[in-house]
Amino acid sequence: MPDLAPQEDLLVIEALVEYHDTHADEYPERASHAKVVASAFAHEHGLMLKDALRQREWIEI
Repeated sequence: MPDLAPQEDLLVIEALVEYHDTHADEYPERASHAKVVASAFAHEHGLMLKDALRQREWIEI
């Protein structure tokens, strides 16, 4: 996996949390794992999951 900038990591966290929220009923185990991975990414930056989501800035592509 390529090295990602911190804002890109936050984008991945946001996507994983959105996956969890969207698919928790349909795929509960997979959705739960997505949230665990999101939390691990946040922890790598010294953040709680909720704090990582607050820090996410829009990335212009």
